[in-house]
Amino acid sequence: MNEIKLIHLGDQDYPQALLDLKDPPKQLYVKGNLDLLKRPLVSIVGTRDCTRYGLTVAKDLAASCAEAGFAVVSGLAEGIDTAAHQGAKENTIAVLGNGIDVYYPVMNHDLQEFIGTHGLLISEYPPDFRGGKTTFPQRNRIVAALGQAVIAVEADLHSGTLITIRKAQELNRDVYAVPGNINCYASQGTNDLIANHGAQMITSTDDLVKSLTGRGKKSKKIVPAKQITLEQQNILNILKTDEMHFDDIVLESGLAVPQLSTLLTNMEMIGLIEKLPGNYFVAK
Repeated sequence: MNEIKLIHLGDQDYPQALLDLKDPPKQLYVKGNLDLLKRPLVSIVGTRDCTRYGLTVAKDLAASCAEAGFAVVSGLAEGIDTAAHQGAKENTIAVLGNGIDVYYPVMNHDLQEFIGTHGLLISEYPPDFRGGKTTFPQRNRIVAALGQAVIAVEADLHSGTLITIRKAQELNRDVYAVPGNINCYASQGTNDLIANHGAQMITSTDDLVKSLTGRGKKSKKIVPAKQITLEQQNILNILKTDEMHFDDIVLESGLAVPQLSTLLTNMEMIGLIEKLPGNYFVAK
């Protein structure tokens, strides 16, 4: 079982990237695989109050970065942070705003245990420290400094995520952002980063990995267009913007309920769409 270790400023294991901060932590409590700090690091951040789209994108981006050899840094908060850690699996570093022996949020108890065993937990606070209003923004500066690049997946205009992004820009880190629906609150901050604050827009996981590494990444195999029928393509066009309830698809498509039900089942089986709770469907 991994034990908590204490690293002091100036020690050999102290992350050199943190020396770019004006106020680097004087000590770090760590638990897990310290070798992750020797890897190239990328930070993925975003709002707690995210959409299903944001969760999927964060997980996919983290998985692609890990596959390309990066360790993924985030803050173990609900929402985007959690998805990023899950996507990176053992290739993840969680920076806490509380002590390592404190589980916050409680819903991430098992995830925190997993990271402490297979990934790496980092905190500048004593193990039993419960955290407070100021400690989580303080945590964000470490997340910003550790990554050679920082990726914002979703954030509203008042999100704490923007604190991390501003710090990353002060530190001359590369900043990326995922564009989103202009009518969705969770994309207002990220869209603004792209439009007005110099963030590089992410259009695919492949393009991100190429930008970070300078090399391409083999794309995942998809169903060839010639295998998609006109009826299937019509459904994909209907679902292209967001998830939709079965009854709304009936209205949009003009298909009879039995015909549509069979069509959606077949599309789900070949991986074109995904069925969600509540009889909602979304294109993959």
